[in-house]
Amino acid sequence: MEVTYVGHAAIHVRGADGTTILMDPWLSDPAYCNAWFHYPPLVHGVADLTPVDYVYVSHEHPDHFDARTLEQLPRDQKILLPEFTSGVLRARFEELGFHSFVVMPFGERLELSPGTAITCLRSDLVWEDSAVIVESGGTTLFNMNDCKLGDGLLAEVGERWQPDIVFVPFSGAIHFPTCYAYEPDERARICAGRQQKHLDGFVHRVQLLKAKRAVPFAGNFALLAPDQLWMNERAQNNINTPDQAIRRLAELAPEVEGLQMNPGDRFTVATGLVRHADAPDFTKREEQIAALSAAWADRTASLRAAEPPARPSLRDDFVRYFGGIAERHPTLPGRIGARIVFEAEGENGSVFCLDYSDAGLEITDFVDGQPWNLRFTLPAGILQQVIDDAICWDTVAISFRCRFRENPEFFNQDFWAMLYNPTPAFLDEYLANPNPQYA
Repeated sequence: MEVTYVGHAAIHVRGADGTTILMDPWLSDPAYCNAWFHYPPLVHGVADLTPVDYVYVSHEHPDHFDARTLEQLPRDQKILLPEFTSGVLRARFEELGFHSFVVMPFGERLELSPGTAITCLRSDLVWEDSAVIVESGGTTLFNMNDCKLGDGLLAEVGERWQPDIVFVPFSGAIHFPTCYAYEPDERARICAGRQQKHLDGFVHRVQLLKAKRAVPFAGNFALLAPDQLWMNERAQNNINTPDQAIRRLAELAPEVEGLQMNPGDRFTVATGLVRHADAPDFTKREEQIAALSAAWADRTASLRAAEPPARPSLRDDFVRYFGGIAERHPTLPGRIGARIVFEAEGENGSVFCLDYSDAGLEITDFVDGQPWNLRFTLPAGILQQVIDDAICWDTVAISFRCRFRENPEFFNQDFWAMLYNPTPAFLDEYLANPNPQYA
């Protein structure tokens, strides 16, 4: 089996019998509302990696499901599809014209060819995310991408497969605390703790997996817009660099070989790691990102300028959207039990309040001085897109193009689960679960 690291969470796998799988192919910049760019930069385009026998997308986030990349594939491309409850991922593919699906029931081993098999696992949190094990020619690969898998399931994978190589997350890509109203020193304190937790978590997962080799994975990206450059600072975000994960692995689990793979690097058990080019000097990450920002400046500005504004009907659309969710799931407002304020900035924007405080939902225009528990500020055009179901709420949050204030600090799991996936099938499953685990 040969594995090529493409970038971020994308890898290309060639089985011992020649069967090929392209996984989580995000090959265009930018993603997440014109915010995320590849770092380090890519060296492959779609033409360099195709044709392939199968394409696997772990979940619908745009750094995994990239429509601009997928649109370059033939519409009869075979898609390895995790069997999620909501059907959202399949619908996204169908909207692009894909129709040849190989559905992967969770936990079932599928023979893709006489010499290559795949097993798909679902996150044991409420999220619709997945990971895969690929077996071919006596080599076993585990791709966790950024799927949240509990210790019990990881230990089962380790006991059953003892993978030859694992791709495991090592860093954070979440809006907390970067987009929250903390003073820089407090944000830095929170980030330092979370960074260390991610590094230790990387090692812990690798040990549970009983892996022979481990690659820090699915954590590299850069925010290049001028108003977001400060968010790349180590003290102001959860971001680690892969060399930090390799060093932590050497400290705590020296029996495991750490492989720091960059775009274009290849691996087989026989040859080991073969570099496409010298590894980046990650100690100069912020300088390198500043240079990328300057190179992309004109393009970034034009992309932002071309974003569609909110429609004059934004308020009515907002009421219809959240009112519909509450009507379909009448127990949900009582579980949220808070006042959530949305501040939509820009053309046709306004400030709205979702008042769930009385076991129901009242949607009003918000006036300063009224009580609130969470304030969510974002561009009005982006709010319109998510209400129109053109993008998902996670895309908005992980774009870092939003701001949050809490009063008091609290994590309302039911509210965030509603935003995560407001489809009836998902929320029915979530609300029926007596102990749903979101994070």
